[in-house]
Amino acid sequence: MKPILLVHGYSSEGEDNSVSEIYGTLPDDLRSEFGAGTILTLNLSRWLSLNDGVRLDDVSYAMDRALHSPQYRDLLLSGFHVVIHSTGALVVRNWIRMFSPRPSPIENVVHLAGANFGSGLAHIGKAQLVRWARYLGTGSQGGRHILDELEFGSWKTLDLHLHFLQPGNNMYEDYQVQEFCMAGSQTTKVLRAAPIRYVKEDSSDNTVRTSAANLNYTRVHIAPTEEARQLSVDELQRLVQERKEDQSVRDSNYSVAVARNHPEVPFSVAYETGHFGEKIGIVSGSRNRKEVMPRLKRALQTPLDDTAYSATREYFQEQHQRTFERVGRLKTSPLGWSKQAQYEGHAQIIFRLKDQYGEGVKQFDITFRTSDRSAKKVSLESLIEDDHKNKKNDGTLTFYLRTQLFIKPVWLDRMSIIAPTRLEIFATETDGQEIAYLPVNLQLSSDFLRDIVKSFQTTIIDVEMLRLPTRKVFEISQS
Repeated sequence: MKPILLVHGYSSEGEDNSVSEIYGTLPDDLRSEFGAGTILTLNLSRWLSLNDGVRLDDVSYAMDRALHSPQYRDLLLSGFHVVIHSTGALVVRNWIRMFSPRPSPIENVVHLAGANFGSGLAHIGKAQLVRWARYLGTGSQGGRHILDELEFGSWKTLDLHLHFLQPGNNMYEDYQVQEFCMAGSQTTKVLRAAPIRYVKEDSSDNTVRTSAANLNYTRVHIAPTEEARQLSVDELQRLVQERKEDQSVRDSNYSVAVARNHPEVPFSVAYETGHFGEKIGIVSGSRNRKEVMPRLKRALQTPLDDTAYSATREYFQEQHQRTFERVGRLKTSPLGWSKQAQYEGHAQIIFRLKDQYGEGVKQFDITFRTSDRSAKKVSLESLIEDDHKNKKNDGTLTFYLRTQLFIKPVWLDRMSIIAPTRLEIFATETDGQEIAYLPVNLQLSSDFLRDIVKSFQTTIIDVEMLRLPTRKVFEISQS
């Protein structure tokens, strides 16, 4: 077995935490699984996450310098595996984006609850997180920049992942890195009484949503057509006025393109597993080692090969199905916590609205209008349980949808009965009357919605909203 590098997550690194406090039993568990003499070296990284002056790029750059030091330069020459927890996923993926050659010296990356598409805890307030950090004895600062990059819809984080959709940057084919994702969907009893939804959300491990941990994601790009770019100011103003009067704008002036990562990354939800905790923590929980370690071992032993990668993908899916079969048999007290609801699949939809110059749209609304209200269909808007507007990046709104229901003994995919809907996006320039945005009005079929919105996954919808000036903004007249 080639060397393994462990990379921890946000807030694991405190002022004077020991390695055992950061990684728990995971190093010993790995040695036990593979045999102490089988792993060439087990390398335990430490990085600062609670320092307000440190950014994600700083951490990835520091990682690169550490790898090039004389003591660890052999890792770059021989190749190595990485096991990450939580925010460590962003550190490693960003290192690959910024510094890795093609192919990469990293061979297999195993994500244990990787916070790839954010964490709700980044939103509850930096001051409160600082108080928690002091209480837990992990430091006195909150890590402001790291929290910004962990917030739902962070442009920095979205662009990091979209880098690997660009030609020549495919993680598997170009960097030749195999990734594997595993997450829990359980929270500890003590957190159920907390007045913070993100520590007890369904389809979440008390810190990271399963859909945020899964690297199988879809990107939808909505852009104005060439005909729309030639619209006159009068035509645009007519469309804007129709929308202000709450009329359904019938003109279709935008095109849609869909892309997704390939090949599919092995993904699995582990039974009775949370983000942290002595009993159910994904890194070192005492009760779930039989859930986590076999999958971790299988991932690390998968050679770079299409057939082997596909076989491990099937294995992860089998274990995923096994988790939900076990959960389906659990009994819940009428007055107790719904154990099945805790596991019901959810999806994230992240809207990112920019104008044609790349600037975020400040004032906007997004509306889903479903006309089919029959009992046999469900509307997309009825699935939404939470929404979050990114505090740092304009034009960014994340929806959280319950896409699965447990109706004993079946886990019903609600997207299978989704009704077609109309997507309407309207934006205004608040600082004057001389600029108008071309409204988005798209009819989305049931098949299209099923294709882009899936349980346990994230959908990024990038919208380029056409911003047009009136004649007064620039005029030419003959003398």
